[in-house]
Amino acid sequence: MEAGHRAGLVGLYPFEGSEEQPARGLAWRYLLPSRPRGFFGKMALIRHLMRWLLREKPDVIVSAMPAANVLIVPFARIFSPRTALILSHHSPVSFYRPLLNRLDRFTGCAANVKAIVSVSAAVEETLADRPGAYRAKCVVIHNAVPPHVENMLEDLRQRAGPRRAGRAVVACGRLEAVKNHGMLIRALPHMRDVHVSIVGDGPDRRMLGDLALSLGVADALSLPGHRERDEALTLMSTADLFVQVSLLEGHSLALIEAAKLGLPLIVSNVPGQVEAITARDGTLCGLPVDLGDHEGLARAVNRVLDDPAERQRLSGLALRLASECVFDTLILRYIGLVRASTGQPSTSPVPHRQADHLSHDHH
Repeated sequence: MEAGHRAGLVGLYPFEGSEEQPARGLAWRYLLPSRPRGFFGKMALIRHLMRWLLREKPDVIVSAMPAANVLIVPFARIFSPRTALILSHHSPVSFYRPLLNRLDRFTGCAANVKAIVSVSAAVEETLADRPGAYRAKCVVIHNAVPPHVENMLEDLRQRAGPRRAGRAVVACGRLEAVKNHGMLIRALPHMRDVHVSIVGDGPDRRMLGDLALSLGVADALSLPGHRERDEALTLMSTADLFVQVSLLEGHSLALIEAAKLGLPLIVSNVPGQVEAITARDGTLCGLPVDLGDHEGLARAVNRVLDDPAERQRLSGLALRLASECVFDTLILRYIGLVRASTGQPSTSPVPHRQADHLSHDHH
């Protein structure tokens, strides 16, 4: 909006079990109040999407999430042919449902798709099998947290002050298989006097609780469930170490938030995660551990918590990494794409135009 665009946030439907927070004063609007079920539910979604396009006719749509990326291309072409599309991928496409992955190969080549954004080079690499017309539109724009969140994180970090030699470990993310929280719980019996909190909710909640019981570490684990962003960040700020051993990630916002809190970072040794903890000059600003090696994860946690110098070193590296995640850079890159998509010179003043961000659901 500051650049002269009239912006809006539109979702096909809200993600179950969470409430999306407003961004820069903009509230999310949804075409349907909940995930569509069955044939008639999906037909209702298509009908509402058609009506929205006919009514709004946005100049640019920045689309996120697999279903939205695929759906918006043909419908915009028919019902709002002057709308330029910028698609975005926030996780490796191998994670998508096979049908959506196949359709994306073709819809991304359409003439009304002007750019295809990946949030990391690791995500872009999963698009290597796309046709040349698709790959020619690809660009990497790393994630960043907005200024009001960054200010909140800095305030929390300052209030925490010099960290004592605590032994609190935090993870943050949905309780589902791809987040691989079970690996962290299996590492708990090999940690010395450590308490783990996993902030989030999801279908694996009961399984993770049962796993902790079976391993005899239930007293060392907290599952506080879903929390609003400010409360979740406050919980994170009280920890001594951040762990994220997901099977895959695009460019994790939770990891960026932990870095801005100055928490030492331990992540899974997969491309998206290693890229996320690597500074621009190639310095590794966290510790990667191999998937499945829960004893190796425990050794890494013990090493950091037992050694104040190592903990301080990794905290400093995390803050250095955080300093490279600049929200204004992200915004300027997207403004450049919007200008190019609408045929404006990159140096011209930005007129008051309409840009919408479309998502099929939001995590």
